[in-house]
Amino acid sequence: SSRAQGCLAQAPRPGDVVCIQVRAHAQAYRLFRMTSKTATPEAVDETRWGSVKDIVEGPLINVSADDHWISVALMWLFALVNLVQAIFGGLVKEVFYFFTVGAYWIPLSETFGSTYGSVMRGRPWWMAWTWWRWGPSATLALLARGSRLALFTWEWAAFGKDRYWFHGEGFWCWSYADCQSILKADQARKAAFGAVRACIPDLFPTNLLIFLPSGANTEWSAIRSLVHEVFLNSGADAYRKRLMQLPEKLAEEWSAPKLSDFNDLLKVQKVVSKCIFFMMFEKWITDEEAKILTGWRTNAQFWILPRLAHRFFFNFGIGKSKALRIATVGMIEKYNLQEVFVGMNDRLPSAYKRADVVQLCDEVMFGIGFAGIGGTCAAIESVGAFLQRKAPKESSSDHIKWGGFDTSEKMVAKYRENPDTYIRETLRMDPPVTSATSSFVEETKVTVSGREFKVPAGMLKQYAVSMANRDPSVFPDPDIFNPDRANINQALTWNGAFGADDEASYPRICPGRFLSMDLTKTIVNHVVESASV
Repeated sequence: SSRAQGCLAQAPRPGDVVCIQVRAHAQAYRLFRMTSKTATPEAVDETRWGSVKDIVEGPLINVSADDHWISVALMWLFALVNLVQAIFGGLVKEVFYFFTVGAYWIPLSETFGSTYGSVMRGRPWWMAWTWWRWGPSATLALLARGSRLALFTWEWAAFGKDRYWFHGEGFWCWSYADCQSILKADQARKAAFGAVRACIPDLFPTNLLIFLPSGANTEWSAIRSLVHEVFLNSGADAYRKRLMQLPEKLAEEWSAPKLSDFNDLLKVQKVVSKCIFFMMFEKWITDEEAKILTGWRTNAQFWILPRLAHRFFFNFGIGKSKALRIATVGMIEKYNLQEVFVGMNDRLPSAYKRADVVQLCDEVMFGIGFAGIGGTCAAIESVGAFLQRKAPKESSSDHIKWGGFDTSEKMVAKYRENPDTYIRETLRMDPPVTSATSSFVEETKVTVSGREFKVPAGMLKQYAVSMANRDPSVFPDPDIFNPDRANINQALTWNGAFGADDEASYPRICPGRFLSMDLTKTIVNHVVESASV
């Protein structure tokens, strides 16, 4: 599809007033580093390192014509009309379906009156109005359902509970067989998130690992291999040594723990941030720094939004992401850890080396923050809630049945019996990452609700892991919590079947899955072993 980037994409942006906040945050953090008493060995050459602020403030990429500021102004002008339409679109399945793909009985509605029609035409400015009503409709649908899983199942039902449905800029699939098929093959990925084009380089780094196509001898394989070797090798002596030190550090950090402490999400997120940073760099950061890193969990709500939505809210979410990325790299600089990334950059093939090493640092730290901190926080929050027989904050309570575990005491006893299977079953039902974005590798056609849709090569294809993990053809009684499932290792929670006999056949399985499991068990064990129910 065409990606218009005219002068409006490069001109000063009214919504970027939040850049003042970002600059103030960056200046404050530089001062914090300058006044730190941390020992400072010889600094890395700044001309080689570069500036993360230059990265996040770089020229915008991936901007469609209907994302331009004139579209945002008109969206505000017609806000009341859009809101009225959204009430129907977000609450009535048939209306949402019509807004998304049109209707066969209304001539040309698919071609000129739907978001699918807009995507097929490269999202031209004159079809921006289809997004003005669809975006608020999807938002209201999410708020009304209360969770992403509930939203997915509602949209799936709106499209006739077929093999696919359409959302954002792509078709979504849900079955275990379809998701597994995608996960067992190399993926033609691109800069997209939640089945919409990603906001780069301001919200996301341009060459984030999850955006790179997979395959042997690719940029993706080169960077993934280094990330695993440097940070995630669970068999390395340094990894095992740090993991063994965590219980003592947790005892100092979190005294007299009790199950209700899991309800203090900030406390949990700060502990996870400290543990992740320690496992990666052997540095136990301060409370102030840990609170900054909790943004990798709390900012997740902004990453699923398209640029039009960000601009509608004057780039508030993008400003938060910029500040977080600047502050995270600032911690690397404060603790003089630049050489870790200089060494990684030096080992990359020449075609993939970054001219400024800070670019690689930003990309890797975004992955560590997004998946490592954000994902592990989500996992521990879910396990902590399950131990109390409570539906986690972002889960679908209608899809969680406790089975024979009718008290918290029984839940804790089951966890103590086998923490590994307890965690796996919890995350099967409430995975930290609910879906991921790939793309169709060739032109094809899909049938939805009896209608045939053309799918060009390169169109986004989203696979819903949270629904695949509940496919009744694979997991009988999928809504019932049962850690004793014989096939618990078949769950696709970690972007593949972690622990299954064919685990190696999932090329994009989460490289940090062992770290995620180790930290979840270590932190939950700290509470469960000390707490009385």
